[in-house]
Amino acid sequence: MSSTLLFLSADSFHASLWQGGKLGAPQYFSNDADGREQFSLYLKRHRNPAYLLVDVIEEDFRLETVPHLIGPARRDLLARKFEQFYRGSPFRQATLLHRQEEGRRDDEMLFSALTNPQRISPWLDALLANQIPLVGIYSLPNISTPLLKNIDSDHVLLLSWEKDAGLRQTYFNSKRLHFSRLIPINGDSNAFSESVATETPRTQQYLKSLSLPPPGEVLDVYIICHANDRVSLQAHLEANSDLRYTYLDIQELAKRIKSKNEYTNSDATSLLLHLLAVNPPSSHYANSDHTHFHLLGQFRRILFGVAATITLVSALWSGLAILQGREYVAETEPIRMQTEQAQQQSQLIQRSFANSSVPAADMKTAVLMARKLSGYAPPPEDILLELTHVLDQFKQINVNKLSWEPSAADAAPSAYPAQVITFDGSLSGFGTEFRRALDYLERFQQTLIQRGYTVKAEKMPLDVSSQGSITGDMQSNNSSAQFTLKITWRQKE
Repeated sequence: MSSTLLFLSADSFHASLWQGGKLGAPQYFSNDADGREQFSLYLKRHRNPAYLLVDVIEEDFRLETVPHLIGPARRDLLARKFEQFYRGSPFRQATLLHRQEEGRRDDEMLFSALTNPQRISPWLDALLANQIPLVGIYSLPNISTPLLKNIDSDHVLLLSWEKDAGLRQTYFNSKRLHFSRLIPINGDSNAFSESVATETPRTQQYLKSLSLPPPGEVLDVYIICHANDRVSLQAHLEANSDLRYTYLDIQELAKRIKSKNEYTNSDATSLLLHLLAVNPPSSHYANSDHTHFHLLGQFRRILFGVAATITLVSALWSGLAILQGREYVAETEPIRMQTEQAQQQSQLIQRSFANSSVPAADMKTAVLMARKLSGYAPPPEDILLELTHVLDQFKQINVNKLSWEPSAADAAPSAYPAQVITFDGSLSGFGTEFRRALDYLERFQQTLIQRGYTVKAEKMPLDVSSQGSITGDMQSNNSSAQFTLKITWRQKE
């Protein structure tokens, strides 16, 4: 995807197209009405997402230790710090460096801001007026961290030269940005070498005043340069016990980040713009007002993705529904043919019926009488079904003999004769536990009554009446106790 990369320094502003991993030639715009008009015309031709890289002196950094908070309390704290440090600038950000491991475990934060918003605002106004999706506003120190990926040092001073800005010196502690400064110099290579030799000891003294790095540790200075400038730099620079110089070949760095541009000198502008295009950091100086059209485009892409997903799912669902419908048609076709055959057979049977002179009222009376007569001889399954279910619950009751006969005397309140069942059974598994056996048999009778039967005991395993003697048939744990029940079943109306 193509992008528009914008570079703003103290004295210049230019735009370059980035396509297929290669950065196009920069087009410069003067900081006046005519330059901004030319920039608007440029944006009308190139409506790609834009990245703005800023490399100016007016960038301030402050290290602060703040309480560890979350949610609204943290947002309120950061807002107060911004108002305290950078009230006059909307271009500000806060970066968590790390959380302390002892005490209250406070957060060590880096607050930074672009303190001259008038230098940036005219170009932002042109972007917003042309509805260009601005991805973010980045400063050069903030995008330099990936260059330290293969550097094994906790105290690094990274030096780069940008032709239109000057010498940038950025200090990293454990690969976390702590401080950066820009020294304007002219475009001469000798001036680059001389400026490195002059300004590096000054930056080292400033860092020492902050106890960075701690006493006894070496400050590693890494210089991004072209092979042609390395000899001149080595002639001007002298290492010592506290300072160590290392040279990063700009062409090797370009290969590492897969930049397709040619680098003929130590100007790192193209290298850093390519780095921004392929690996933009998540934090930047732009707020939601500046990135409105970019956020709008992201939301539009999300909606398109959701719509495409819904369309795809709907198409798949419709296809499955069509296939299912065809299966239903195939399955119902034999049923339809069987229905037609049944209807044809029914019509044939109806045609074969002889003509009858019996009135419909008489036929109705005959049917009703037949239904009443069927109540006098119910099928055995109606009589014995509930009794069978109850026997399934009482496993210790054995059926010895079962018979039934109709009884008109026991019919009431039913209009049909009752069916009197004589149930000869026995209890097993109770031994001499008479009371438990009788209780078990009593529960059996009550369950039959709940199922709609009328139950009367004709003979019990143990005669407990006042006329009987206390004797029983259960002589051992394996003996059976005989009993006889009269169970009456009545036809339901």
